[in-house]
Amino acid sequence: MTDREMSACPAEGEWKTIRKKKGIKKRRECVRGLHHAVEFPSVAERQRIQQKIQEAVEELQSSEFWIDCLETIQRVVNMYHTDQLESPSSPFPIGEPPGSIEEKKHCTDRCRNTLNSVCYGIGNFSSSISSRYQLALLFLLLETLQIPRDGCLLFDPLFTEWEKKFLKDSGMVVLEENEEGKRSIDRPTLFYMIHCGKALYNNLLWKNWSPQKLVQTILIGNSFKGIEERLPARVLKRDYTYIDHILAVTEEAAFPSSSRYMDVFNDTSIHQFPRKKLDSQPLEFWEGATEPTYQECEDLEIIQKDMDCFSVS
Repeated sequence: MTDREMSACPAEGEWKTIRKKKGIKKRRECVRGLHHAVEFPSVAERQRIQQKIQEAVEELQSSEFWIDCLETIQRVVNMYHTDQLESPSSPFPIGEPPGSIEEKKHCTDRCRNTLNSVCYGIGNFSSSISSRYQLALLFLLLETLQIPRDGCLLFDPLFTEWEKKFLKDSGMVVLEENEEGKRSIDRPTLFYMIHCGKALYNNLLWKNWSPQKLVQTILIGNSFKGIEERLPARVLKRDYTYIDHILAVTEEAAFPSSSRYMDVFNDTSIHQFPRKKLDSQPLEFWEGATEPTYQECEDLEIIQKDMDCFSVS
């Protein structure tokens, strides 16, 4: 995840800053210290959590932040459909965004048959306020883009057994294996990866390193431009080769800034990879794509398969 995550203190509504620690051992200790969500909360607590999730959905849905998000998503999805499907009509009307969620539903029929969704790293939404709002936004995206719930795959090793059950009962698919972000796609897919580690984005790009796959990819996550600005160039080229290379062919639109949701969606952008830019690259740009190993990386931000879970920041 990013340089920090805001998660709920024991008192609801209070915030605690948890900074990332270096080294595998320290990352494990950090994660274990954060993994305080109860595996199976009481009936009353389950009801309270579900009510909090519903309230987060309703709050976001009526916010200026969501309206602005829709405008950003509209532009990207319109370009996506123009480039990808060569459709005479777009899933949203050209010009002003639709005025209501119901109207948007009627305008997104083509998305229903074209988009899958994969969500990595959302965290413990039963105990983390940030995770709860991130899940709420995911619900709104699925509804608005008419992506079927069973077309949405989720994974986070922090999930408790109850959280997995909640997601499954909501109609989603919870992955059991830590893929480390290495999921190859064969159809248009929206990846929802808020505040994930750089290695997770890098792994995803490597696994889909071809124009045929990347053109089908839409990624919501940490700004690639922001990663480039914050990371020394030598480290970016050495440890995160695929992020470094993809910058030349990425179109990125930043999520709107919001003081209310600053710690939840800060530094978030929606990325796409237009076919014209992908096709403009020489063959050698795509050849010889080797799997990342991160052997020289001093501060790896994900937990790999042989470790307990993803690192948080």
